Amino acid sequence: MSVTPNVRRDAVPDLSAISLAERMVTGSASCSLTAWRLDTQYDLVAHGLAVGGELVVAVRPPLECPLATLPPGTGVEVRLDLVRDCSDPMLRVVAASCHLLGELTFLDRSECARLLQEAELPERVAELAGFPGTRIGVVTTDRVLVHDRRGVTPVPWEALGTPLADFPRDDFGLHDAVVSQGQGRLGMLCDAVRLGIVPGTATVRPTGSQVCGHVLDRVFCIDVDRAGATLMRIGAEETVTAFIEFPTCPTCPEAVGETLSAIASAM
Repeated sequence: MSVTPNVRRDAVPDLSAISLAERMVTGSASCSLTAWRLDTQYDLVAHGLAVGGELVVAVRPPLECPLATLPPGTGVEVRLDLVRDCSDPMLRVVAASCHLLGELTFLDRSECARLLQEAELPERVAELAGFPGTRIGVVTTDRVLVHDRRGVTPVPWEALGTPLADFPRDDFGLHDAVVSQGQGRLGMLCDAVRLGIVPGTATVRPTGSQVCGHVLDRVFCIDVDRAGATLMRIGAEETVTAFIEFPTCPTCPEAVGETLSAIASAM
């Protein structure tokens, strides 16, 4: 079974790719786990980074699942798929995703208890650890493959240890900061990126025939990241996805709005 897509050999991880990978592996994405050699998949996975930087997962497999009986300390090859959805409830769009191949090793009870006592586990993993039947494991890997508007970019695992600018984790606040700019200004920004007036990238594709009428001729915020904001304008004939680069990393939702206002005013 092939589990790795074709990756561009010239793809070099930039701030956007590294930031996306960091946000998703730290918990800002849904996660599923596939242990293909055990012929099993588990979709309800809590995940994040421990204090020491290890990627940890928490699962509650049913007794008939091979993951329920895998001995602690025994490694098994797995694939993790992380999906980050658009924060706008009107759209069912994947903002970005990533996957990685690695080795999962479950921890024994004493080690789990120690990590909990010393508050070394990420919040969601620690919450699930308190339920009966939960198993905590560490996944080791050498890279993450980020899927975004540009294709597939490999991000070495060690790159995730690169110091990144502080960025708010309030997805809804960030979304509101963008949409508060208004449809007119967001539409202008999409056009400006497409015409090369402001820094960014734009892709254009035909609008599908199954698009609902209430989303036509509107601009939506797909995602906001350290590197910029991704907008989508859905027209009757074509759909434009525009990534607007930020000159500097905003440190709060209010700064995102101010940055977009400044970019629009400078056009």
